[in-house]
Amino acid sequence: MDLIEAALLVGMAGVLLGYLLVVRAGFRREFIWGVINLVPVVSLAFVLLHWRQARFGFLLSILGLLVAAGALYGGADARVERELTRMGYTVEVPMPVQRPADTPIPNEERVRRMEEEAGQPLDDTVQDGALGQARPRSPLGSFRAEDRAPPVERAWRHALEEELPQLVGEYVRLVTSPGGTMREGTLAGVTSASVFLKQVMRHGTVGFEYRLRDVESMSVWDVQGAGPRIPEPEAGGGAEEAVPAGGDA
Repeated sequence: MDLIEAALLVGMAGVLLGYLLVVRAGFRREFIWGVINLVPVVSLAFVLLHWRQARFGFLLSILGLLVAAGALYGGADARVERELTRMGYTVEVPMPVQRPADTPIPNEERVRRMEEEAGQPLDDTVQDGALGQARPRSPLGSFRAEDRAPPVERAWRHALEEELPQLVGEYVRLVTSPGGTMREGTLAGVTSASVFLKQVMRHGTVGFEYRLRDVESMSVWDVQGAGPRIPEPEAGGGAEEAVPAGGDA
């Protein structure tokens, strides 16, 4: 847990604790006020009418709200979205103001074209200077390091579930339900129930888990014309098992 995540948790805890103190003050004042304060918005009436009893809890909630808002502005919203995605909920946390990290990168389209040519994501793309220019560093053995190598034609092809273990490290595309959401990234791992993608986000490279039962289709960025990478069955004793045990033909 980093500082941003800690600040978000502290802020949310402050909001909750302050609200509970307002509810407690309402019950101490009068039972009916305690019941009214259980409704968050309506509890503002108690704060206005009985400021002295409710001020500590109200101010604590406001302070916690400011801390949580600062954490979200600092990038905690991406972590919240990531955790919700892991639980199967695709939610985008709206921000009322634009942050520097939300500014589109001017040459992002060019970088994406370079990824298409290279056939792999440029995971080490960095922010270059205050202008937000994406500066890709070509990996060793890529199309820029070996200009003499003939170009390789690549295209998306349908990927089979049986070949997923052979595609670890390749760039893949998933279409997930509900809604047919498209996800792209480097296949980092496969289990019997899930696939793990490493995706390049604005704040760095993040790993996501997707359940196979939620995947409607899978594609891999492969050499054009390549077939599925299904391992050959192991040769062993097939003919011998077909021969009856004992008996003269």
